[in-house]
Amino acid sequence: MKSISFVTLGCKVNQYDTAVLINKLPKSKYTTVPFPGKADIYVIDTCTVTHKADAEARQYINRAKRINPNGVVVVTGCYAQVSAEEISNLKGVDYVVGNSDKFTSLMKILRQGSLQKEPKVFINDIFKEKKRKFESPEIEFFPGRTRAFLKVQDGCNYACTFCIIPYARGRSRSLGIDDVIKRIRVLRQSGYKETVLTGIHLASYGRDIGSNLIELLSRIEDEKILSRIRLSSLDPADINQEFINFVSNSQTICPSFHISLQSGDEQVLKNMRRRYKPKQFLDITYQIRQAMPDSSIGTDIMVGFPGETEVEFNNSYNLLDESELTYFHVFPYSKRKGTKAAIMDNQIDPGVIKQRSKIIRDLGMKKKIEFNKKFVGKELEVLVENNSKGTSRNYISVKLHKDDYSKGELIDVVISDLEDDMVIATKYIH
Repeated sequence: MKSISFVTLGCKVNQYDTAVLINKLPKSKYTTVPFPGKADIYVIDTCTVTHKADAEARQYINRAKRINPNGVVVVTGCYAQVSAEEISNLKGVDYVVGNSDKFTSLMKILRQGSLQKEPKVFINDIFKEKKRKFESPEIEFFPGRTRAFLKVQDGCNYACTFCIIPYARGRSRSLGIDDVIKRIRVLRQSGYKETVLTGIHLASYGRDIGSNLIELLSRIEDEKILSRIRLSSLDPADINQEFINFVSNSQTICPSFHISLQSGDEQVLKNMRRRYKPKQFLDITYQIRQAMPDSSIGTDIMVGFPGETEVEFNNSYNLLDESELTYFHVFPYSKRKGTKAAIMDNQIDPGVIKQRSKIIRDLGMKKKIEFNKKFVGKELEVLVENNSKGTSRNYISVKLHKDDYSKGELIDVVISDLEDDMVIATKYIH
């Protein structure tokens, strides 16, 4: 029996892709080994959104070969798609498989792959016509996860000046609504009580198949398969009052939003080639808060984009402070070869970027704690992640003090206190 160790880096889409590979392996012939265990094959599913992500992938390649010098090392994912030659030159790599071949060549390699004197490369043009259809197979289980991810969209049609991902994922393409419903049913039958709909640009869902995100969500609402469907990251340019009204009236869609801002300064957003202005973003967060007072609203914020002045940074800070946001994911700008931002003038000093990132992270923690305080003494429905932690419908991390609940169970609790960026539940409702 072959042993395979999977390492998945980056976004929920990558995590879904890895889950597909694990689901497709015949259990009678393969066993999975948690990294850094000794395995016959190591599959490293990479991210390339930052230089740090690339470096992390290289570290895993080196570690895999140290753990088992005779193990076959396969590098796949976004870093493999856009930097195949660079990866091929790394010591210890046997196969390089791009996103274009992840569900074809890679499965064959897992069955027949062996050590190579020179890496074999499987990369095709991600923009070819045949790649414009949604390819990811369905899954029955999501290894190691209480909440299942379901990829319903892949690729991106936009060209933000800092982002390399469209070159790694290709054009936007969507899974048909009937297939989405079928896959949610399969996950429900496997015991999952919450599913996260995910994509590279989720708000683009359906545009290639004559549909849209609200049509998909309406069908999910009507089917009443699960009581908790969560959405991954959304673009501010694609959120309107109709969408907000729909979610506010939904019994299925969780009241948690992740809306990618990137910058709170109008000129920086223009240089990034984003499709909205700061006021539009502020208005969206206000409308969500008015419609759903208890909803969580998170964002991605980039710090140190080329040319970002102190005034422009302060504009971002002030907008974040003024907004209804409840948490931030802070990304120091990372130069990506092949993007327009990489050749822009006035690249920001790394020390300045680090300092600004800390300022924004501190603000994010402050706003998260302020949001969590609102729920002391209130009831929340929590999905048990493990014996000591759960997640509420509105995406609050809840610390649990009882151990007689099962992983994946939905329970009702009363929040009694705060601890760092979590809330504590000491009273349980039966």
